[in-house]
Amino acid sequence: MEHEMEAAGLGSASGLSTGDHHPVKSGEPCANCETVVEDRFCTTCGQLASDFHRPIWDLVMSSLADVFALDGRLWRSLPMLLLRPGRMTRNYLDGKRARYVPPFRMFLMASVIFFLTLFTLGEQMGWYSALKIDGLVEDGVESLAEGEEPIPVITEDRLETLRERAEDPDLSAEEQQAATMELAQAEGGIALRRILQEDGRINRDALYEEVTSRLDEGATQAEREQAWRTADHAATVYENQDRYGARMREWAPRFSLMFMPILALVLTLLYAWHRSRYIYDHVVTALHVQTYIYLMMTVMLVIAAINPASIGWLVLIGNILVVAYIYRQLRVTYGTGRFMAALRTFIVLVTSFLVLVSLAAILIIVSFMLV
Repeated sequence: MEHEMEAAGLGSASGLSTGDHHPVKSGEPCANCETVVEDRFCTTCGQLASDFHRPIWDLVMSSLADVFALDGRLWRSLPMLLLRPGRMTRNYLDGKRARYVPPFRMFLMASVIFFLTLFTLGEQMGWYSALKIDGLVEDGVESLAEGEEPIPVITEDRLETLRERAEDPDLSAEEQQAATMELAQAEGGIALRRILQEDGRINRDALYEEVTSRLDEGATQAEREQAWRTADHAATVYENQDRYGARMREWAPRFSLMFMPILALVLTLLYAWHRSRYIYDHVVTALHVQTYIYLMMTVMLVIAAINPASIGWLVLIGNILVVAYIYRQLRVTYGTGRFMAALRTFIVLVTSFLVLVSLAAILIIVSFMLV
């Protein structure tokens, strides 16, 4: 999927260029459809009237210049998109389209830049390692038998963190009690060092013994086998955690394309009784909103890579900017009043959050089911 995104990005970038760096011969028939070309492009098929049979160095330099010489539409579109939410969308819907980059092309380029930045920095900065579980379970997971408390698998680092929290004198009485109970549950769990082998895999025999020792003495054979199967599946998931990171990189760009029509549908429902609003309007609005979010997140990813300590502030600022942008976008694009714009912004944010969580959950479930 990463290669597909790169190809799409290159394709969309070429559409932003005027082709000025390629010499043309006006007044001659088009090589594609034989219509006489009056200027640079054929008026029938749109092909550039340039002869590419030239010395390789000249061709390479012209092509590079053509790729990077983006026409003025981009420089008119970006500032307005980023700094004046809704204004470019409103102008575009009013028919002033020639001066701006087409919405889908800009969305595609922004998403390509974002995902390439995310995947590149994620690998170099080790962000994907944060997706891994320290133990089979950090604080506990599904019960090994129905109706029982979960048996946590705990690392030594996790135990040390819980001990420090339980001994923190600044905690209130309620917090101290909760921290002590959490520590007690963790200390009664399975220590990862007892079941983890040097090659990073789980010793199944040791795991089964630890699980069996924590079952009731009167547990039936069927209950024991159920507990072993659950533990075995958890161990398999632990041993194959890298698959989730791989699938996330594979499916995240596809989810971004899936999310655009969902956002457009939400806007359609929110403005369903406005007869002057059409699905086309909502699609353009959704494209511009997502383009802004991708560009903003790209900048924040770079800042986070340069200064990891700023991640908390970046998340807070990013959320505030998204809320303010969507609110202003609805106000300007649709002419919505303050109260209704705020209400619709809230609905859009809640719906978007639920959709994203659902997509992530589906991705996790599918990834681990295929283990």
